[in-house]
Amino acid sequence: RIKMAYYGRKRPREDYDDGPPRYKRGRYSDPGGRGREPETAEQKLESLITRVGEKSQKSLESNLEALASILHGEVSSFKDKILRTICNCVGTLLEKTSIYSTLVGILNAKKYDFGEEFLDMLVEDLKSSLALKQFEKARQLVRFLADLVNAKVVASSSIMNLFDTFITVTYEPDIPQVRSDWYVYMILSALPWVGSELQGRKRAELERLLTAIDNYMSKRATPYLPAFQVWTSEHPHAQKDYLEMLWFQIKKMRDSEWKERVLLRPYVAFDSEIGGAYSHPLPTIHVPNHTEDSLYPLPTAIFRIYSSEDLQYAPTPLQGLLLPPVDSIDRYLLEESVRCILCSHSGNRKECVSTLVSFAERMVRSRLTAEYAVTEVLFSHLLQLPHPPEVSIFYSSVFIELCKSNPAVFPQILSQSTDLLFARLDKMNSVCINRFARWFAYHLGNFKYQWDWNSWASCMQGPPDHSSVRFICEVFSRCVRLSCYDEFMELIPEPFLALLPPEPVPQFKFSPDAESPLPETPIATQLLDAIRAKESFEKMTAILDSLVTLDPDLSQNRDRLIEVKVTLLTHCILHVGSKTVSHCFLALYKFRSLFIDLAKTDQSKIACLKAVAEFHANNTQLHTLVVDKLVRMQIVDSMAVINWLFSPEVTAQFTRQYIWDILESTVLKTNKTYHQALRDLANTREKLKKVSDLDEVAMGSEERQELESKVEELEEKVDEYEKTQKDVFLTICQRFIGVLSDHLTHCDQEGVDYETAWFLCTLDNCRQLLVQNYSELVKYSTSLETLAFTADVDSRILEVFQQFQALL
Repeated sequence: RIKMAYYGRKRPREDYDDGPPRYKRGRYSDPGGRGREPETAEQKLESLITRVGEKSQKSLESNLEALASILHGEVSSFKDKILRTICNCVGTLLEKTSIYSTLVGILNAKKYDFGEEFLDMLVEDLKSSLALKQFEKARQLVRFLADLVNAKVVASSSIMNLFDTFITVTYEPDIPQVRSDWYVYMILSALPWVGSELQGRKRAELERLLTAIDNYMSKRATPYLPAFQVWTSEHPHAQKDYLEMLWFQIKKMRDSEWKERVLLRPYVAFDSEIGGAYSHPLPTIHVPNHTEDSLYPLPTAIFRIYSSEDLQYAPTPLQGLLLPPVDSIDRYLLEESVRCILCSHSGNRKECVSTLVSFAERMVRSRLTAEYAVTEVLFSHLLQLPHPPEVSIFYSSVFIELCKSNPAVFPQILSQSTDLLFARLDKMNSVCINRFARWFAYHLGNFKYQWDWNSWASCMQGPPDHSSVRFICEVFSRCVRLSCYDEFMELIPEPFLALLPPEPVPQFKFSPDAESPLPETPIATQLLDAIRAKESFEKMTAILDSLVTLDPDLSQNRDRLIEVKVTLLTHCILHVGSKTVSHCFLALYKFRSLFIDLAKTDQSKIACLKAVAEFHANNTQLHTLVVDKLVRMQIVDSMAVINWLFSPEVTAQFTRQYIWDILESTVLKTNKTYHQALRDLANTREKLKKVSDLDEVAMGSEERQELESKVEELEEKVDEYEKTQKDVFLTICQRFIGVLSDHLTHCDQEGVDYETAWFLCTLDNCRQLLVQNYSELVKYSTSLETLAFTADVDSRILEVFQQFQALL
């Protein structure tokens, strides 16, 4: 389906007349290493520790034994460096958990106080992570502590005490469920590593722990789950809550005597060496208390594309390999391993892909296929609600590198996955459909837009608002942004040409060459001439004032006159800057003061936004960018954008993604402005504290008075921005309720199905707004309940807010 053809890359320079080429962060290319400073002993040790477990001609066990011998010989001189480096690797190279637990186990067997000091440092890291609310890092550290039980570094009784400490969180009164969920999740995600060992040594304690977890899970409710589900249907794969699914998998693992086929356990080869080592008790760990401002990781819904039966269509190299059942612990461990690799190497796609390929090769020895798990996890992250763990471009680049690294396997799997997702679009959340379209367009752009479109021709027989039709329209719109319009049009089969967007050319409605020129066209021509002649703003203002000569009624209606002036000015400025994006932004900056003088009222700002929509009616990308720039330049404000977005002419376009891009960008800027003011206030208070602590004679009171005055100003600014943020969220929610209620009322009166594409898209994006801004909306939840989502709101709309409330 996808042909492996890539655009040529620019070749590096071979002549260094002005020195070797400079790469990122100011480094120079130095292939031979000449001129490079020699590594210090500490740097060499750090490199050896970091790279252990990578591909080598020797076995992993040989490399671990050699490294342990080197570190044992150097521990007296570089103990702190060795301890800190291993601790850092544990937190960053997550796929090497068992490798580093084995290394620590060998060193502990050689020198028992090394293990004690290492645990002290690791536990301090864990305490710090919990206190700083770095919950994912804390989970990984707990998992590593559990694996140290297998390496005879941590006493099994100590890890059970730690688990018991975490399970007590479930008994705390008046806490959000997401808090207790996460502490239970930390226990469950560590059990696959240590369950077998605890079964043999602490069977009674383990059973008591599992009984407590079972009691908690039986009382747990998940009304929020629809807010995190990619699919709106349970067929063909049920979308269970992440904790519910893992608990089911753990119970199956317990029933099978804690057996699994995925984890690497190198410490088994060193059993004779570490078997008699001293296992240390863990220092006491207390769970931080819950506070009102505590925010915990949001839950997720388990995303599935494949079942075991789908492997009958697997590429030839994967024939005979198995994909574990969806409810097995091996499926969880496969996916968790892939997630760890993606997290560890999110800053380097090539290292990430290399590690993923190595992991897939290792799974072949267990007769398991990791390639399908890799693809499924990548899509689950890309489509995860409310937002992906990493930026979307990272997952797109990983897909491309995977196709390059293994062209016999991954292109075929990716093609199969894309077809499966496309076939189920009618059951996919609207937000995810648009993300899927964005990824697909970017991916095609890296393969010369080659795809078998005819295999999707059946969708052309459906209604124009069907999800598959809207998906292809969005893909084409994105592809046009990334390519030449005429060239892309030649690649599209004729039946699909109707879905191609219009050519993205400006729509200057005051053009003198139009078939029916508008009455304002002569004045627009004068204004354009004045702009090109670099006349003064006074001259341009006078030209705009002459609009009253065209329609005497405008002189009696000042608001209408200003709207016409703003519309004409906006069209002319955009027309002057229509050559490139840079020209457009430069023109807006140059005439910013003229815009601000004219567009002072809410209606005039909306008139400016309407003019932008008219001018860029065929170019949604520039439309989005210009609106964003107008807000950044404070020509229009967030409330004006919201009022325009929920105007009748725009709400009719709610099935188009660029509308939601504008809304998301507007909300994001509002949040950023507020948080920047908070940071400025905190920094200024810190400076004031330092000045106040010093001797007044040495520093003088003038500086303190200036800082006190600045603190007062910033406090007022923070209050102002917080009020703006609250008003923005409240207004958006009220507008959502208004348009959705009108739709439901109309459908009920007409007796037609209310679940139209427009309704589902609008409702999905309303839900997305609430969950995506969960951390911001927590403090406004009471206001939202009393001023927007009141009891008289239709239950079909109110359920969206109830899903959000279930997270509080």
